[in-house]
Order: sequence, then structure tokens, then C-alpha cells
Amino acid sequence: MRVVKIGGAVLDRLEEFGGILEGDIITHGGSDYVDELSRRLGIEVKRLKSPSGVEFRYTPKEVLEIYLMGIMKANKRIVSLLQSRGINAIGLSGLDLGLIKAERKKLVKAMINGKKVAIRDDYSGIIREINVKALRKLSKLGVPVIAPIAMSEAYEPLNIDGDKLASAIALGLKADELVFLTDTAFLADGEIVEKIKINEMEEFLPFAKGGMKRKLLMAKKSVESGVKKVIIQGFNGRTVIE
Repeated sequence: MRVVKIGGAVLDRLEEFGGILEGDIITHGGSDYVDELSRRLGIEVKRLKSPSGVEFRYTPKEVLEIYLMGIMKANKRIVSLLQSRGINAIGLSGLDLGLIKAERKKLVKAMINGKKVAIRDDYSGIIREINVKALRKLSKLGVPVIAPIAMSEAYEPLNIDGDKLASAIALGLKADELVFLTDTAFLADGEIVEKIKINEMEEFLPFAKGGMKRKLLMAKKSVESGVKKVIIQGFNGRTVIE
């Protein structure tokens, strides 16, 4: 079984990935679509950094509504492309059938003007449960394309990280392969790293920043937990992690 995560930065160039785009389960991002819609509606796009240096989208209630619209636009873009290839795809979010359940973060820590600040109005979540049984049933009907929206304990939609969602689905379904489609393979000192053994991961992590660091961490977790292979596929090549 192959789980594919499509990065938001490549949504408008999906045709360039050919057959590797296809998977048994697909999830995706959509930050560019959300940002574009925010600008059109006059809403400031705000990203913050955690104390550990990881960048994230600040998602208060008014931004959450835009996030939902932008992410589902991305979802239907992928479904349309798959259908054009004769693949019967099903576009869903984690709310449908309670596919993805998450706990809303009580507070989010961010560094603002050099100070650690606690933010309490963010609608992002920590993934707690994947409805594996429902996903397996859906897979018999077509290819589920899952948007990174989860259902909270209060039945509210939550923004969740697409890379973490892909890893959680791969682990829940005991997938053989997890593929991250992104704009670039992993680079160290400007050169593509074509292969990483899981016991070498620590020496490569310092070269990764932002979203790429998160992908490497999710790859490490996935392989250590039973996924046979993780591929970071860019337009410039690929990195295989085993």
C-alpha cells in the first residue's frame, strides 16, 4: 500500500509527477490556495515560529473559515486530475465519517519579537485517531483524497499538519510506502541526498529547515514504526529513506 502526500507548493504542477502521483490513499496541503484566498478577502496571512523554530500558520476563527475553503479547493483540484486519468477518486476531509479526530491545542507557543508568547485562540489540532476501518472501506470504492482537516472533541473543524497526517495514515494502514511530493528533494550543502539509511538520519537533520525538517522527522518516525520506504520526490530528483 502506498500513501501519497501532495504538498501545496506543487498543486499547480501535478502533471509533472506522472505515475508517482497515484496512491492508495492521498492527502495534501494547500497553503498557496489559502494564502491567495486570504489576500483576496483582505485577511492578513500570518505565520509564527515555535520556540523550536518550526513555522506554522496562525489559525484563529476567522482564518479557519478561509483555511477550510482554500484547502477544499485544493482537494477538488486533485480529485479532478485523478478523474481525468481514469482514477475514481473521492474527495473528503477528516470530518467525513469521523476519519480524522484531533485534540484542539489548548495553547500554542510562539516566539514574537524575541519573546515566548502563549496563544489561546488558534484552531489547530493534534491528531489522536485515524478511522482505519472507514478508510479501508472507502478504498474499495476509489482513491480517498483526504484534506488536512480534523474533527475536534467538540465536533469543530481543526487545521492539522498534512505531513503528520500522511505519516499517521501510513502507520494506521501499515503502508509499505509513504511518498511526499514537494518542490525539491532533500538537499545537504546544495546537493541532492539520494538515499538515507534510518540510522544516519541524525547527521542529516541539521541541514533541513522548516517543512523539510518536518518531513524528515515524519519519515524517521514512519520507518521506525514499520513503513518500509519513504520517498521525498521533488521536481529535481528524489530522496529515499529506508
